[in-house]
Amino acid sequence: MTEIKKTYKNYVDGNYVRSESGKTYTVQLKSESYELPLTSKKDLRDAVTSSKKGFDSWNKLSQYNRTQIIYRLSEMIEGNRDSYVEILLDHGLTKPAANKDIDNAINTIVWYAGLADKWEQLTGNLNPVVGEYFNISHQEPIGVVFSLNSTEVSIDKLVRSFLPALSIGCSVINLSENNAVLALKLSEDINNSDLPSGALNLLSGNFSNVLDDASRHVEINTLVSYKKLNKEMLKIINENASTSVKRIFHLPSEDGLSSILPFIETKTVWHPKGR
Repeated sequence: MTEIKKTYKNYVDGNYVRSESGKTYTVQLKSESYELPLTSKKDLRDAVTSSKKGFDSWNKLSQYNRTQIIYRLSEMIEGNRDSYVEILLDHGLTKPAANKDIDNAINTIVWYAGLADKWEQLTGNLNPVVGEYFNISHQEPIGVVFSLNSTEVSIDKLVRSFLPALSIGCSVINLSENNAVLALKLSEDINNSDLPSGALNLLSGNFSNVLDDASRHVEINTLVSYKKLNKEMLKIINENASTSVKRIFHLPSEDGLSSILPFIETKTVWHPKGR
């Protein structure tokens, strides 16, 4: 008889919840088995409702406060390093590779924490115009983002699938398939990092089960996939997204300033120069 080490739950609205369907699936690693929620369409809709509220709460905070909260997550991961090493080893990584991956994740989090109160200055600009006017490009977070995690088992890849959107003020619904054990373990540290409820919701399961709803839902502003999808899935996503003018990004940049560009909305402001 297979011993189940732990039954994880989805992390939605700051709470640990089972799938409303009651369905789970078992992930068998080298030495342990994990029981994970199989996210349903209803679970996704609940996460969207949570993310809408989470977006408002997350944006009410000052950029400096958001920096502090994201940085706190790096401290939480460092403090629980041994737990993450154990999970990565069970996925088949060597101990040096596991520790390197955790170091990379911590460095990534610190970088995005530093970006959280600087991104507007770096992406906005004063545009040259003919006339006695200032023309300024002002940047804002787009809103609710659905993010599909990479297939690579890596805590660094995991945090890169939600930090670009989260750091600029978006709320994120993050679905993990291969990385689900790591993601739901990470939810425990996220829960202790002062992130407002609903700002980041973590789900596990099969993307194909929620593909239609995620790409159609009018209150999801952007759908981004860090996993390579086949042409048929991309066709369905783009056709569904066209009904709500949803932004779709497939395999976007995971590094540097370009990683946040899919989640930014640009507004132009005109103002007379005066004398």
